[in-house]
Amino acid sequence: MNNPKSKILAISGGISATSYNKKILQTLKQNFSENCEMVIYDKIVDFPFFASGTSDEETPAVVKDFLTDVDKADGILICSPEYVFSIPGVLKNALEWAVSSVVFTDKPVALITAASVGEKAHESLLLVLKTIGAKLSEETNLLISGVKAKVATDGQISDPITKQSIHNLMHVFLNSLNDNS
Repeated sequence: MNNPKSKILAISGGISATSYNKKILQTLKQNFSENCEMVIYDKIVDFPFFASGTSDEETPAVVKDFLTDVDKADGILICSPEYVFSIPGVLKNALEWAVSSVVFTDKPVALITAASVGEKAHESLLLVLKTIGAKLSEETNLLISGVKAKVATDGQISDPITKQSIHNLMHVFLNSLNDNS
C-alpha cells in the first residue's frame, strides 16, 4: 500500500520574477513531483508589517491563511537569498507573524540559502527557525554561495556538486517526512 505523498509548503525569500530562489523551488517542485506534493507559497509579499501584540481578531486573513497552510503541511522548504548580509525583510516579516503561534513547533523544515555569499542570512535564518521551534537538521540545510555560477537562469542546477547536495537534502527531507507520518 502506497503512503500518501508528503505535503510541502515551499517559501521563497526572493520575490522578484528573476529570483534564483523562486526558480530553484520551481525546479525542485518539478523534479520531485512523484515524491511529494509541493505548493510554492507566494503571498508573503502581501503581508502587512508584523506588530507584536496584534490580537487574533486583528490578524489579517492572508496571515491566518499562511499559518493554516504551515500547520497543515507535513514540512516546510525555505529557499532564500541574502540581502545586505541578512534575511530578506519580506521573509523575516512572514516568520515574525508565526512567533505567537505554534505552527512551526516541531515542524520539519529544510532550508536552502542561495546567494552571492549567504553565510549571514543562513545563520540568521537557522537562528530564527530554531527560535520558533522548527525541526531542523544538519542534513536538511544547505548554503549555496556563488549561486549565479551554480544555477542557470531557468533554475536548473548547473553545478554537479550543488545538484548532488540539493538532491541529498531533498531525499533526507522527504524520508524524514515519511518517518513522521
